[in-house]
Amino acid sequence: MLILSKRSRRKPDPFSLLLLAVTLGMSVTLAYQVMIYYGSNEIPIANQSSAPTGVGG
Repeated sequence: MLILSKRSRRKPDPFSLLLLAVTLGMSVTLAYQVMIYYGSNEIPIANQSSAPTGVGG
């Protein structure tokens, strides 16, 4: 007769999972922004748009 020992595995804490997901998301976002800013020769700055012609009817 073979007796299998079951390991009691605890469930991860939901707050820890949330903290891990937020940290991972912020790290990926920051890495992407640094890559975009320092990876190109030009600094990506928005151009000033032209004046709106018929606003407000």
